[in-house]
Amino acid sequence: MSQSDRDAGLATVSLPGALDRERSSAPSSFRRLSDTIQSSLAQRETAESILAKNNGLGPGFNMMRHLLSLVILSHHCRVAVAGLFAGAVFVKKLDEPGMAVYVLKDPGAAAFDKMGGLTALSFSHLHASEIIQELLRPGLIALVGMFFALSGFLVTGSAIKNPDIKTFFVNRVLRIVPALSVEVTLCALVVGPLLTQLPLSQYLSEYQFFRYFGNIVGHVTFELPGLFLHNPWPEMVNANLWTLPWELWCYVFAFALLLVRMISSEPRKIRWLTLLVGAALIAELLAYFIDPATFSVRQDSTRLAGWYLVFMFFFGMVFRLNARYVPIHWAIFAISAACYAVIMWLNVLLPLAGIFLTYCTVYIGMQSFRTFDRLFSQDLSYGIYLYGFPITQATIDIFQRFLGPDHRLSLAVILPIVVVLTLGFAAFSWNIIEKPALRLRRFYQRPA
Repeated sequence: MSQSDRDAGLATVSLPGALDRERSSAPSSFRRLSDTIQSSLAQRETAESILAKNNGLGPGFNMMRHLLSLVILSHHCRVAVAGLFAGAVFVKKLDEPGMAVYVLKDPGAAAFDKMGGLTALSFSHLHASEIIQELLRPGLIALVGMFFALSGFLVTGSAIKNPDIKTFFVNRVLRIVPALSVEVTLCALVVGPLLTQLPLSQYLSEYQFFRYFGNIVGHVTFELPGLFLHNPWPEMVNANLWTLPWELWCYVFAFALLLVRMISSEPRKIRWLTLLVGAALIAELLAYFIDPATFSVRQDSTRLAGWYLVFMFFFGMVFRLNARYVPIHWAIFAISAACYAVIMWLNVLLPLAGIFLTYCTVYIGMQSFRTFDRLFSQDLSYGIYLYGFPITQATIDIFQRFLGPDHRLSLAVILPIVVVLTLGFAAFSWNIIEKPALRLRRFYQRPA
């Protein structure tokens, strides 16, 4: 029996007593409210209506993936050239072997607290460039969060279309592991031996060399023996890999929801999953009020906390499941962007920031960027994510070897070289590894 039949049957039951009449009328009242909302939304574009016009795909998601990847690449290149903490003295944390994590040697010497928001800043002591940087900081923090919201939206759409558990699992493996395995292997067996400052025999015998291959299965490590020791961002081989464990957790949770058949187009299941995510958000909000330091959604001054990225994935999932109720309107986008920025600037109600950021992600994803799509007809975003940082570090290392460690590097010189090389390797990754791997889906994927 369908949900509508069950609801209709419940609505026609007549039992004595006011309480029973209230119970029997409740589903009917909820359905009338839902019908009213749908009728109102039917008069304007929603995420669902735009997806229906584009074969279930957001027309702007291709642009968004590439633009986010390129902006992150540019930011990392800027830091890798200028050095960590804008050149302030830093020391390595030795309690995290293989992680290449550095902290300020004298935290009190920092010019201002970038974690405290604009209200914690003394603008009289800041240069104009620093003020502009702080005003733009919410956009920097948003980059990876938007990626996770986008991933949640797209993965959920794929799961709705084909909810087969085996298909979901193998699709995720084929999308991530082959290209990641090649990138990790190239770093360890090509870049490392060519640029390490250790003898080759010692490099190949170090435990750190073997540990680096753990990146393929999500056991993240950032260092290779003797590599990039004197770069402005020392020892870091691929900073982007920090998101891998959190991405894997997103897929584990999504797999579990598929296993219990909660990811579905059935309204009842959508309501329950939406309520579940809402309850988790309320719990996080309460925890934040009790202990804002422990439950802050900001990992540092440039990124969201890893666990909150999982929230972003689920926000994207909820938006996709409720796409028919998500109006696509520039005014809502402007209000959402403003709310997100104010939350980050004032450092208040941080757990709510992801809701507004997810709407902004979906809104942009529902726009059309045909000129960009003609320019980027291949999906190079994953390759940019994988190769951008190692290429940046290798380029800086080579420049320093030829020009000397005291020569001041120029971002205007390094960045164009890095972008061109990264796009080339990304094209290699897509055409030689990712695309052939995805073609294997035809051997096991059930028809939608």
